[in-house]
Amino acid sequence: MVDWIVSAAVEKLKTILVDKVAMLVDISDEIRKLSSTFTSIQALLEDAESRRVKDRAVKIWLEKVKDVAYDVEDILDEWMTEALKSKVADEGDGSSPSKKRKVSSILSPVTNYIIPLKLRLEIGSRIKEVSSRLDDIEKEKSQLCLRVYSAERECVDSEVRRAEIGERETGSLVNRSSIVGREREKDEVVHLLLQEVTVVPFVISIVGMGGLGKTTLAQLVYNDEIVKGHFEKRMWVCVSEDFNVKRITKSIIKSVDTEFKGENLNLNQLQTHLRKMLRAKRFLLVLDDIWSDDSEKWDILKLPFLDGALGSRIVITTRSEKVALAMGNSHIYKLAVLSEDDCWLLFRSRALAHRNVEERLELEAIGRKIVKKCGGVPLAAKTIGSAMCSRRTRREWELVLESDVWNSHDILQGILPALLLSYHDLPPALKQCFTYFSIFPKDSSIEKDVIIKLWVAQGFIRSDTSRDMEEIGGLYFDDLLRRSLLQDAELDDEKNIISDEADKVASISATLNKADKLWTLLLKSNISNVPSNFFYHWRNLRALDLSSTAIKELPTTVGKFKHSRYLDLSDTGIEELPEGVSNCGNLQTLRLICCRRLRKLPMRIGKMISLRHLEFQACDDLKYLPQGIGRLTSLRMLTDFIVGDGDQECKCGELKHLNRLQGRLKISGLENVRSRDEAREAELYKKQHLHALVLDYTYTEGEPLEDEMKRMEDVLEILKPHTNLKEFAMWNYKGSKIPKWIEDPVFSNLVKVNLWYSHQCKQLPGLGKLPSLKFLTIGGMRKVRKVGGEFNADDNNEGCGGGVSFPKLETLVFYYMPNWEEWELRGGDGEVMPSLLQLEINKCPNLKVLPCNLLPLLQKLT
Repeated sequence: MVDWIVSAAVEKLKTILVDKVAMLVDISDEIRKLSSTFTSIQALLEDAESRRVKDRAVKIWLEKVKDVAYDVEDILDEWMTEALKSKVADEGDGSSPSKKRKVSSILSPVTNYIIPLKLRLEIGSRIKEVSSRLDDIEKEKSQLCLRVYSAERECVDSEVRRAEIGERETGSLVNRSSIVGREREKDEVVHLLLQEVTVVPFVISIVGMGGLGKTTLAQLVYNDEIVKGHFEKRMWVCVSEDFNVKRITKSIIKSVDTEFKGENLNLNQLQTHLRKMLRAKRFLLVLDDIWSDDSEKWDILKLPFLDGALGSRIVITTRSEKVALAMGNSHIYKLAVLSEDDCWLLFRSRALAHRNVEERLELEAIGRKIVKKCGGVPLAAKTIGSAMCSRRTRREWELVLESDVWNSHDILQGILPALLLSYHDLPPALKQCFTYFSIFPKDSSIEKDVIIKLWVAQGFIRSDTSRDMEEIGGLYFDDLLRRSLLQDAELDDEKNIISDEADKVASISATLNKADKLWTLLLKSNISNVPSNFFYHWRNLRALDLSSTAIKELPTTVGKFKHSRYLDLSDTGIEELPEGVSNCGNLQTLRLICCRRLRKLPMRIGKMISLRHLEFQACDDLKYLPQGIGRLTSLRMLTDFIVGDGDQECKCGELKHLNRLQGRLKISGLENVRSRDEAREAELYKKQHLHALVLDYTYTEGEPLEDEMKRMEDVLEILKPHTNLKEFAMWNYKGSKIPKWIEDPVFSNLVKVNLWYSHQCKQLPGLGKLPSLKFLTIGGMRKVRKVGGEFNADDNNEGCGGGVSFPKLETLVFYYMPNWEEWELRGGDGEVMPSLLQLEINKCPNLKVLPCNLLPLLQKLT
């Protein structure tokens, strides 16, 4: 974790070294010295991280390194922010259209900007101060006997870590009487062992988080009487971290032949000997606790097993699905948590074993609440149950339940040996991302998309040339999930360091006055206002979440929120964002979801050139966007784009340069697009990363004028999206015909289409040639009287257009078509909608009959 912040600081220090402004302030020597000292410390961090659990002095030293690194990061971030501010000022304030200019990354060498002299001197002074602190820290390292990590020492360090954390070696023996639950799981794995499979050997991977009972399940299976009788040879080897092929092969041989003396044999001799032992034998091998996903090593290890008899099996236990996949022919068996009742039985057997009946009855209710905190993890239930055994009175149990005992060493020391190796196995970037979950309150449900944006805001993720930071963050999240460090979609974390109940929060400043170096603040309390000094006091904040609070406005001092990357005001009563928000030039994510009273965004929003995510769906009172949106060329997510008709309102052409947009985009106010040329400026066909597009016209009563209808038809014809689109929807279109591009089979990825309230259209579009269309809803086409071959994309309208119409369509919905009378599906059976499963027709009172050749296909008809 410390390695990440140190490496981030070193990277920025090197960037500053090529900055001429550093020379002007006469701090280039200090920066060079800082970078050098950090680099020498960085080489020791892996050793320090592995020793911090047992060595308090090392832990304290690491905290000092981290504190200095964070301070350096804050200083350098302020430097970069001033550089960015100067560049934005050079390009204008974004309140009016301006010529597009390229803006270089804030992490690239910056030389053509002006930082105020006072600020330059202040930053220079602060850099010298932290440099002095780091010198003192660097001198302490010799007293700690820290070592530089090298690849040659990998095996040695692996052994050292196991010794420090606690050697974990398993055997095949099991005490059945101590096992609670898992009978169903045992039967399922035994079934997998006995079923007929032609692959030799077939691998079964038991996957689950640390402490879940993977080894216990393997032991139960290994000692099952049916299993014993089925396999001629059974072998058990604990692998753990060091996947050394020679060592493992030797252990396998000894598992069969305890008298084996070939200690000096090389790998080839060992494998030859093992192959002879197993040839034509039906064997079972359990490899417990595997960490390595090196498929090449696995290919070498399995060579002696290829001559085994049909039905031979290898069972592995691992915390990582990635490891299981590296094994090749593997059935992955994911082990779930224990039920709450089984967890209680396990806890009770330890905590209440020697109590009388009265004591058990008195403590059971509290004990069950404690068990809920174990999250279904058997190791947690056993360890905490053992700790509770020494707590005799009800009050002692209540104190455990109510206090912060879940973070204390005496409770957790039994769990740490089982889980800490999972943490050490993570690369530095993933360690930082994983530990970030500790800031969330218990029982939190965390959206994957949100946590990735927070990781980006903290600087945990660094982009490369081929992938966005958000894409890399998604890979990080999936990796943690595969390693069983995250479970399902709901994350329950006990380390709630920033969370206050509403009735305990007098004000923000009173609660958090001493936390002046916060980087993240997720304030889930019933506050109604933000004090004016807030953005001065916590000026280092990178992420601020005020969603679902009672605030109605932000102070103008929000402009001092210079370091901020993430601001969430969703589901609040805020009515407008102050202009000061536009001074938050580093802001990457601005979330305003369900701010139903929001009427206005900052007029100078175009200054916020670092914005990557602007989310404001379900903001009913927001009727226009200010000009300047088109300058936000870093945008990946823009949930809504409102086309205005006022002088200072956003026009369609501002979409032109937003070609990095991803996901879903809704464009509303399309009646304000005045011409084909204006529509052409949007260049929707270049938005290749959009997967869903909604085109929305404002609903009005009455018949449109003929020239208005013609204009809308012309505009829609031009607004053709990129063919990568997967979903398309359109609302309240007033033209009399739908453009031909929507029928074009080049939209081969289009899976879902919704067409609502195109009241002037007399004919349905010919969607039958769309090769991947699965879900289609058509509603509110009041002038349609007949549906025939044109709908199936039959050019002759006689059912002989060739090929299959709607080949993948599964669900078809018609809604509110009051004048629809006839529906003809010409052509032979199987040529039209052969995959249709569900048909719904609602509020179509004049439809006389359904096509008979559809009915035999349906599973559901409404």
